[in-house]
Amino acid sequence: MRRCGTWTAAGLTVGFFLAGVGAPALAQERLSEAENEQQYAACMVLVDQDPAGALESAVEWEKRNGGDAAEHCQALALIGLNRYEDAGVLLERIAQTLPNVKAPLASEVFGQAAYAWMLAGKPERALHDLNEGLKLAPDSAELLLDRAGVYGESGMFFEALDDLNAAVDLLPDRADIYVYRASTYIALNELDLAADNLDKALSLAPDFPEALLQRGRLFSLQGEADAARRDFMRILEIAPQSAAAEASQRQLEKLDIKAE
Repeated sequence: MRRCGTWTAAGLTVGFFLAGVGAPALAQERLSEAENEQQYAACMVLVDQDPAGALESAVEWEKRNGGDAAEHCQALALIGLNRYEDAGVLLERIAQTLPNVKAPLASEVFGQAAYAWMLAGKPERALHDLNEGLKLAPDSAELLLDRAGVYGESGMFFEALDDLNAAVDLLPDRADIYVYRASTYIALNELDLAADNLDKALSLAPDFPEALLQRGRLFSLQGEADAARRDFMRILEIAPQSAAAEASQRQLEKLDIKAE
C-alpha cells in the first residue's frame, strides 16, 4: 500500500495531537505543551533509528500527559518492531477516540492502521479502516489510493479502478496514479487502456521508473521484446538501486529465457 501505507510519521501534525492534552499526571510531573512537542519530535526520530527505544520512551512519556501523541509514537514503534497487530489495534483506538474537530487527523491515523493490518496479512481489517477514514475525509486521494491498493491485492480490480478514477479527478497531475491505473488495466487485460495511462504518466514524468517498468511489462505482453528490454535497461541506468530496478532485472531474465 501506499499503496497501502507509504505514510511518514512527520506527515502528521503534532499540534493536532497535542492541542488540549490534559490527561492527569501519574508518577511524574506533567510536561508543558512545548515539551510535549519536543518529545514527539524526538520520538519520531527514535521510531526510525531505535523502535524499541522509542516504545520505551513513549510509554514513559504517556505517564507524563503525553496523551494521543505518546500513544501514536508507541504505535509507530510497534510497526518498527514488526508487532503489526498490536500497532493496528492501537492506531484504530486512537483514531476512534479523537474528537470530531480532529477528523482530518483521525482519517490519517485510520490510514496508518490499515497499513499495519496489511503488514499483518489482514486486508479485510485494512479495508475496514480505510472505509472509516474515507467517511471522515471522502476527498482524500491518499486514502483512495490506499484502498485501491488493498482492492488490487485482493483481486477486486473494478473496485480498485473506481477509487483510482476518483483519485485522478482529485489529482490529475500525479503521474503515479496513472501508473497504478495502468497496472490495474493490465491485470484486466485491457492493454490499450493501460498504454494510454502509461503515456499520460510519462508525459507528466519522463523517465519515471515505475511507469517505465509497467510499460516494459506491457510491451512484453504484446510480444515487443526489444521495446520492453529498452525500458527495463533504462530503469537500470537511471535508478539502479530502486525496487523498480530489481523488478526490471527479473523481467530481463524472463526475456532472456524466452529468447533461448
